[in-house]
Amino acid sequence: MKIYVVRHGETTWNKEEVFRGRKDIPLNDTGLWQAERTGAFFADKGVSAIYSSPLARAKQTASRIGEASRVPIKVDDAFIDMDFGAWEGLSLAAVQQWFPQPLDIWRKYPHRFRVQGAETLAQVRKRVKKGLQAATMDGSVVVIVTHRVICKLLALHFLGVSNRHFWKIKCDPASITLAEQNGDETTLSMVNQTLHLQGSAICREYRDF
Repeated sequence: MKIYVVRHGETTWNKEEVFRGRKDIPLNDTGLWQAERTGAFFADKGVSAIYSSPLARAKQTASRIGEASRVPIKVDDAFIDMDFGAWEGLSLAAVQQWFPQPLDIWRKYPHRFRVQGAETLAQVRKRVKKGLQAATMDGSVVVIVTHRVICKLLALHFLGVSNRHFWKIKCDPASITLAEQNGDETTLSMVNQTLHLQGSAICREYRDF
């Protein structure tokens, strides 16, 4: 079977480098365009099921894929973004100023990250794994539309490596990652693919923070 993991399109907070987490931020105009292009990518992929985070930016992206594939969306809390606690709604610059030590840990040792009110990567990965187990029972071509942290953790899960390698995976807005399962074997055959977004002046580089 094929499991496509899609990060939602751009929001204003992505562009401005603001920590999002559970804040329900919609797609901006660029994100809506990205979602349309992502939907077109899946039009001929034989999609059997589409799962989405409950947050608007993911559902808006998933809806475009659903329209192009003619498949209904299933909203699953397992794929909601990581809870960043007190960091949510703060810019990267503000976090650098007010939480320098936790941010240093987040950058160097993400598997040890602890902030009051926030989830740990281990907690997030545990719930995502449960969601994935359910999703993989739902057809031969499954699409999961979710968030940066979740995309990364799914990639690490497919590779069978620990959360300490979090920063070795990059997932830009509206990027597509593909894992192919054959029995107990999983092959990660595509990571952070954005070719469907190329050729437009509104494409940009994103810093992973």
